[in-house]
Amino acid sequence: MFKAVLVGGPVAISDEDRVRHTNSLSEAIKYHRYGGYEHFRHTGAFVSVNGEPAAVFAWTARTAVAE
Repeated sequence: MFKAVLVGGPVAISDEDRVRHTNSLSEAIKYHRYGGYEHFRHTGAFVSVNGEPAAVFAWTARTAVAE
């Protein structure tokens, strides 16, 4: 399990919601928001969050939820 921090994308995503956990650095993190998903991909960079390493995931796109 990796700690991840989401950067970019909608400014309405709170700082608290930007810290996530993921099992894979190669798969996108999808953040469900207002009938769609914000997609974030690992940039290869790491930062410190509360003294722990966290992978940086940058916003790449938004998609709608399929109905």
